[in-house]
Amino acid sequence: MLIQQTAIVGSGIIGRSWAIVFARAGVPVRLYDHLPDNRAKALEHIGEALAQSAPLVGDATAQKAVLDRIAVADRLADAVADADFIHECIDEKLDSKRTIFRELDQCAKPSAILATTTSSFPVSTFASELPGRGRCIVVHPATPPHLLPVTEICPAPFTDQAVTDATFAFMEQCGQTPVLIRFEQSSFVLNRLQAALVVEMLRCLNSGIISPGDIDKIISQGFGLRWAFLGPFEGVDLNAAGGIREYLERFGFIFDDMARQNGLEGAVVTPEAIAMLEKYARDQLPLEALGERTAWRDRSIASLRELKKESARHR
Repeated sequence: MLIQQTAIVGSGIIGRSWAIVFARAGVPVRLYDHLPDNRAKALEHIGEALAQSAPLVGDATAQKAVLDRIAVADRLADAVADADFIHECIDEKLDSKRTIFRELDQCAKPSAILATTTSSFPVSTFASELPGRGRCIVVHPATPPHLLPVTEICPAPFTDQAVTDATFAFMEQCGQTPVLIRFEQSSFVLNRLQAALVVEMLRCLNSGIISPGDIDKIISQGFGLRWAFLGPFEGVDLNAAGGIREYLERFGFIFDDMARQNGLEGAVVTPEAIAMLEKYARDQLPLEALGERTAWRDRSIASLRELKKESARHR
């Protein structure tokens, strides 16, 4: 499936950000919002966002080129008429999703992919009865997607494989980092990971053990510095000479204990999980290269800390 024209329905923060993503990749965008005031201000807001993300977009000339690829339509039908990829970015209400997807399935051309940026509702909850349900798929970003590239791709059981493949390829073409969610669950994975951390933060806060400011420092001056360069599993792999297997075999009981405290039955650090993670880690990095990767991590964190200091002086 060749995607040469896109449409976005909803011109809020996410819709405008996706417009930048597509237009930055050289793909024309038609943007529609049912509120006239939102339509009137959309391009102005997008221009401001482009200026603020100049290191990724380029100078004023490059920013204008991106903006010139974005047009605002006054009617939904006009916005989607020629689109190969339509991205719904309206409010997070199930009834609203059902209504707009019913409209899109009727007015979009039959070959168009119908994507939703929903952060909580699987496609099956609002598109299962549509004649064109096979072209419907979740494309859920971190916010804002023009700055944070990771994007969840979650097909429904009825989504055509060709649609999933084309969506994955299009996200890569646009400079995003797509991740495949293999089966549907509410809130997918990104939000569930984030929620797990937030829930524990709130539990600690409510217990009185720590202040809000100190919780933020644990992330911004701790995990955040490391996670800017390494995912959590990649980071764990560098915490023991024998890699992630040695670390989990020595310290896995800590996570099992915490899981039980949170009401989970059985171990989470299972032999199967350790084997899967060891294969993942060693496929990426030989055990003998751990020292070199650790040194790279340390240099990267040191550079990031200097950048944070410089940024703080100008905020």
